[in-house]
Amino acid sequence: MVREKTKGVFVDWGWVVAALTVVLVVSNGFWIWKIREQMRVIRVIDGDTLVIKTGERVRLIGLDAPEMGMCGSEEAAKQLSGLVLNKIIKIDRDTRDSWGRRLGVVYVGGANVNLEMIKSGWAEYDYFSDEKSEEFRLAGERAQRPDLCRDQEDCGILGNIDESSGKKYYHVP
Repeated sequence: MVREKTKGVFVDWGWVVAALTVVLVVSNGFWIWKIREQMRVIRVIDGDTLVIKTGERVRLIGLDAPEMGMCGSEEAAKQLSGLVLNKIIKIDRDTRDSWGRRLGVVYVGGANVNLEMIKSGWAEYDYFSDEKSEEFRLAGERAQRPDLCRDQEDCGILGNIDESSGKKYYHVP
């Protein structure tokens, strides 16, 4: 070990370098944790929209779930909550819709949440151009089989209105 005497004090530079290395490694781990923690889901709005810890709204692309207050909306929101609530997510893109929501395919661990929502039958495939769109379309077709349909005898026709264009979408139970 190299020691230097500075004004009556011995400085062991090996310990100083080691201490600084530990501080840098720990602080780097802290920032990685903090960045990941910002992607934690704190609230589910409906079956296709959630809120992460930063307050940002995220819309699952390639699917459409009933809006709150509509038939099946509570079940869709409950399904999405079970998949993402209080979990850290990964979003594969950084595009935005006209309301400023972040759009993307959401993952928890290795699970594709968008695909799981379509498979559950609580969300329908909604066309988008992507390498995953064919997989989503096929899952949507399988989810509409009679053995996967939900009991919705008390429901009427479902509908959504696109606020930006005024276009109306109707879904028959």
